[in-house]
Amino acid sequence: MTKAVPGCLSGEEAYTIAMLFAEAARRHDKRPYVQIFATDIDDKMLDIARAGAYPLSAIVDIPQALHDRYIIGGSDKFHVSTAIRDIVRFSLHNVVRDPPFSKIDLIFCRNLLIYFGDTLQQSVIPLFHFALTEEGKLFLGSSEAIGRYEDLFETIDQNARVFQRKPAKGKYTLQLASDRPLRPRRRLRPMSALGASPTEGNEVGALKAIAQRYAPVSLLVDREGVLLERWGAAGRYLDFPDRLERNILVTSLARPGLRELIGPLIRQVIENGRRAGAKGIEISTDFGVIEATVVCERIDDDSFLIVIEETGHLRTGEESDFEDFDVEHSQQKFLEEDLQATRHRLRSTVEELETTNEELKSSNEELMSMNEELQSTNEELTTVNDELKNKVDQVMVANSDLKNFFDSTQLMALVVDEHLHLRSHTDEALNLFPLESKHIGMPLEMLPTKLPSKRYIELARRAARGSEMHEGRLEENGAEYILRAIPYRRMDGEVDGATVIFNDVSDALAMERDLREERERLNRDRVNQSLRQAMDGDRAFDETFRTPLENGEYRWLYGLGRRMNGESEGAGKFIGVTFDITAERSLLEQRELMIREMNHRVKNLFSVISAMVTIAAKGSDDVGDFAEALRARIHALGRSHSLTNDSAVDGSGPVSLRGLIDTVIDPSAADQKVKVQGDDIDVPNSQITSLALILH
Repeated sequence: MTKAVPGCLSGEEAYTIAMLFAEAARRHDKRPYVQIFATDIDDKMLDIARAGAYPLSAIVDIPQALHDRYIIGGSDKFHVSTAIRDIVRFSLHNVVRDPPFSKIDLIFCRNLLIYFGDTLQQSVIPLFHFALTEEGKLFLGSSEAIGRYEDLFETIDQNARVFQRKPAKGKYTLQLASDRPLRPRRRLRPMSALGASPTEGNEVGALKAIAQRYAPVSLLVDREGVLLERWGAAGRYLDFPDRLERNILVTSLARPGLRELIGPLIRQVIENGRRAGAKGIEISTDFGVIEATVVCERIDDDSFLIVIEETGHLRTGEESDFEDFDVEHSQQKFLEEDLQATRHRLRSTVEELETTNEELKSSNEELMSMNEELQSTNEELTTVNDELKNKVDQVMVANSDLKNFFDSTQLMALVVDEHLHLRSHTDEALNLFPLESKHIGMPLEMLPTKLPSKRYIELARRAARGSEMHEGRLEENGAEYILRAIPYRRMDGEVDGATVIFNDVSDALAMERDLREERERLNRDRVNQSLRQAMDGDRAFDETFRTPLENGEYRWLYGLGRRMNGESEGAGKFIGVTFDITAERSLLEQRELMIREMNHRVKNLFSVISAMVTIAAKGSDDVGDFAEALRARIHALGRSHSLTNDSAVDGSGPVSLRGLIDTVIDPSAADQKVKVQGDDIDVPNSQITSLALILH
């Protein structure tokens, strides 16, 4: 695919088009051959375009996606990548004067025609039609149009100014302008065709024959003297070149005598608006001098008819019209001309070599810069590779540790994501969930399970949405499981699912029941044995024992009894009484706890007082301050002891949690500030001692 960008200036538009085509090829995974010809008439701007270096302030106009792939940054400039620069070819070309390109698929001529006058625009549009392929496209600027050339181009998108070349052959002559801007040139129809209908073939032929053979020599030119049409033997008065050029300038090719007259005649006709002529003009031809009358008449604004009518006979020269040929002088002249041409070619070759050398230097610098960048990239890739290898090793160790941990704990665990889709599971979980590899990623409620209840789903959902662990209990075919749903946290602390653990406690519960039953059996045996001995009269019945209640609690009883013998042998009674000592037993257990705690406190009393003396000494400046601080700490310690002891001994009412905390930690607080948050609650009498001991 070939594209042309006339008037490319410093190359931004051409490089942008190349980036867009490269991005489209990458997106569609295609590799078409794309070549862009960017032309301009300014050598300096073309040098900037070839360098492909632009100030950093222009980088904001490039989309981020194109910037990342096709731009190489620098300290003060950025460069277009080599891949894009290879697509674009910059050359010096005048779209108005130089021959056009051919077989171009797309022409991007945006905001160039607005600098042309109407005449130049009308001459450039047919050139674009000639340069494009059959289905070629023309892109113009928002303020430009194809004008009256609807027969050459079809509008595809009027708003975007996109046009497609029509296959019809254009009726317009391709005229390349001279150095000065010219008005559009057109070729007039032969005068014989004016007013003639297609059926008048004999008349048209007759008119052509008259114009070519019998009428005076006539030339149709424009205001610049360019030949548009001719009739008659024009070669007698015009020195045509061996190779016919596109534009024939009559003022240059006319014979002496006529050459000096054509330009002034045309200017006089333009100024006066009337036809003008000259008589008795002697025109030098190849065979002699002939006298003629030359008349110039305006046909329209852009064309003029020059008629040359011979009025005299041809006068041949009496003297020889050739000079003596000097062989040595001619050979020397030939050698000088050849040397001059050789010097000219050599100068051009040197200039081209210098240009090529500069381009090679620029390419070498770019290659060196790319080599340094590749070395830097290679070093970065090596570092990243080492870091990645370390990360892979760490992940492998972590996976091994995790697998060994699961295997050693033998836990039945399921790991789900935030949507409760299965991520992984342990092998032990297959006892409750007959899972296969196809079940990975399925919702938790759709997994096959042996459990009759699906309460674990709700616990897993609550754990995945919050940050707390939830527990439950499940039974299945006589087996009992403790269920724990724990939030699954990533390394950044965010909750991303849940871990559901099933702990089989059937054996532990069975052992606990067996131990309890064995304890009750031993207790019953002891009481029964003591009762039989008392009934036999061997001893009095005096036992303390407990009996289970329906709500799972126990009641402590104290039994007394003895055998009363009757008057006759074998006659007697057994009299006994049983006391409920549950309250006394509970008080006794609490008192024993307090006694153990008091023994512990007495053992630590000297250590506590020693620490209090040390703390008081650090914050005191004299003996008085030291004694006052120590006395306050001892009193606070006494209040804490009295609070816990009085509550436990005399059974006073509940105590506020905040007051209990302040009382217990006040002896050790010193100058430290303790902040207590939360709602204040009442601590029951039975829990005061335990909580006070924990705080202490």
